[in-house]
Amino acid sequence: MDIDSRTKRIIGIFLVVLAMALFSLKDSFVKMLDGYYSPVFIMWVQMLFASIFWTPVITAKYGVKSLIPENKILQILRSSFVITGIGMFYWSISLIPLAEATAISFTAPLVTTAISPIILKEKIGIRRWISVLIGFGGVLLILKPDFGGDRLGYLVAFGAGISIGFFYTFNRLLAGKAPPLVNLTYSSTIGAILLAPLIFSVWVPIRIEDWHLLIGFAAIAAMGQTCLFFAFVYGEASILAPITLSQIIFATLFGYIFFLQFPDNLSVVGIFVVIISAVYIALRETRNRT
Repeated sequence: MDIDSRTKRIIGIFLVVLAMALFSLKDSFVKMLDGYYSPVFIMWVQMLFASIFWTPVITAKYGVKSLIPENKILQILRSSFVITGIGMFYWSISLIPLAEATAISFTAPLVTTAISPIILKEKIGIRRWISVLIGFGGVLLILKPDFGGDRLGYLVAFGAGISIGFFYTFNRLLAGKAPPLVNLTYSSTIGAILLAPLIFSVWVPIRIEDWHLLIGFAAIAAMGQTCLFFAFVYGEASILAPITLSQIIFATLFGYIFFLQFPDNLSVVGIFVVIISAVYIALRETRNRT
């Protein structure tokens, strides 16, 4: 039985909201580890698990040939940006509240917009440039640059947003070169391979009490990616892209439930500014491609 467009849209919205909740829960698990494990190790676990999970799927669907990427250099660069960005994000949440780290990392769409004229040769209108500047202004409100105190965690989160922004840009550069699910698997597999040589230098014994967190983290990450993938199969990007900002809401919720952390008033204002700016850019980007 065919599913009508309205039902598909509802399924897509539900799946993207569920994915954002799962991602925030996964990040909470990382924060519960309290910085004991290196972000390199955490990233390697996530990438390895996702690679093991998705490789048989794309092999069955697209054949063995799909396991070898055509644009190898670009795929390696793309994977390098995602493991750097997410790794820095995991580092940041060991230093600062989850909600604020998540909000700062959502500067990624702003970065993508800012660099797309250089890498993608796209024309960016004055309204989107203004939105980018406003979004970065929101980040400054969260950072509260008073030149006092330890701001390392906030700067690391900002670095994560920059790196993820480059990852998004390479996603668009490689769009159409391979099916989305295949590109997702390439990121995981190449990321796991790139991180493998570093594992020995950051290895620490796994604590018995952490096994359930590590297994839960990897499983929830895979479920979140699955939900996000199928969300965009069912729903239109123009509707779903802004809803990904709901991750900030879930990060705030879980941050309060698990760690009794809640952003101060200035950070809340900054978070709203980032959300409004990112939503505007998401709507403009998807509208320009439809």
